[in-house]
Amino acid sequence: MIDLKAITQRLKEGYGAIEVILFGSHAKGTAGEDSDIDLLIISDATERFFERQATVRRLLRDLKRGVPISPIVLTPKEIEERIRHGDQFINEILETGIKA
Repeated sequence: MIDLKAITQRLKEGYGAIEVILFGSHAKGTAGEDSDIDLLIISDATERFFERQATVRRLLRDLKRGVPISPIVLTPKEIEERIRHGDQFINEILETGIKA
């Protein structure tokens, strides 16, 4: 079982996350034993896109309990741009994901 509260706390305190949203099978309640933890993390991080993902994975390494974590880390500006361009994936996460 994932501890979303602990993950969110670590991301807010250790990475300055503005918002953490769980999406995918864990959010829908359909996760199987091979399911990963899909997270959209909104942060003002200044790292490059792929560096952000790596930083978050390192930060959460001890909390994942054998379950892979698949983070997507975007800035508020990147979220706005994706919404403006009609990004269905981001829109679905924002509409149906679980805000932690």
